[in-house]
Amino acid sequence: MNLFKFNYIPLNKDLGLLLLRIAFGFEMIYGHGWKKLINYDTRFHSFPDVIGIGSEASYILVTYFECLGALAIILGLYARFHALGLAIVMFVAFTFSHDMLLIGSGNGEKPFLYLFGFLLIFLNGAGKYSIDRKTGVRS
Repeated sequence: MNLFKFNYIPLNKDLGLLLLRIAFGFEMIYGHGWKKLINYDTRFHSFPDVIGIGSEASYILVTYFECLGALAIILGLYARFHALGLAIVMFVAFTFSHDMLLIGSGNGEKPFLYLFGFLLIFLNGAGKYSIDRKTGVRS
């Protein structure tokens, strides 16, 4: 059946990358980064220091990538750099905060999915619909 071959829908990798950037970037800001920003006073000195750089430095790095990095990914601004940073943040969260569990209580299913979504952006770049493309940045 030709209906299931989807020949009637044109392939558009760049549109797919744009949708991926918007969805993952928005959810990262809304679901993670914004909460860290508004709870700065209670989280700054008690943030988990799982990689040994200090609680405050960990908080600043994670909050930067989850807020400004995610916004940059949505816009396609240095998208590969920010996607790699967020992939690392999600790898650390999946590994250390969720003990690499994909099922059960306290599982790391969301960080695992984010990790691979941001790796896709890192490997493919921002695509045609991005500031990187407009400014000539090899993304």
